Amino acid sequence: MNRKGLWFVGVAMALGTGCATDANLKAGTDDPCTTMKGIIADFGSGFQSFRGKRNDFTSLTVYAAKEELVKGHCEIWVWNDGDSAYVCSANTPDGEIAAQRYRNSLKTVQQCLGDSWQEDSVTRERDGRYLGVATGFSSDAHPGLVISVQNIVPPGSYRSLRSNYLYIGSAQKTPAPD
Repeated sequence: MNRKGLWFVGVAMALGTGCATDANLKAGTDDPCTTMKGIIADFGSGFQSFRGKRNDFTSLTVYAAKEELVKGHCEIWVWNDGDSAYVCSANTPDGEIAAQRYRNSLKTVQQCLGDSWQEDSVTRERDGRYLGVATGFSSDAHPGLVISVQNIVPPGSYRSLRSNYLYIGSAQKTPAPD
């Protein structure tokens, strides 16, 4: 699976305090920052200690996450090449809700990571069509790891569906700017 084929991997929704405009999403942990730090620390083992029930597919295995930053919306993806990611995702047809999720998630991730992580925001486009915004975080202390928060309109989506993602994983699988 190539990087452009993974445009859907990556972003967050309402972590921590949640989003007042989207009561359906709830934090899956009492302390998102501690949980996020544990997930980051477990990256080298492919998130072994966070893996629950598994489902095998042709090019990857998807595990239910034992600890979820967003209740009911997180999985661990392990590709056949050994790359892995902790991914939380949620969809909504409402652009305002998706934008609020993105802002809340970005703020929470920034607070949890602190100043030692480099932040880079990009506009996502494909074939001249706006897809959304993505903010990635990297750190020299964690080579090969990227954390990405995204608010995306998937190409060809039904009823202008919006997707929010949080991606913690291999830099090899994170979407590149189009």
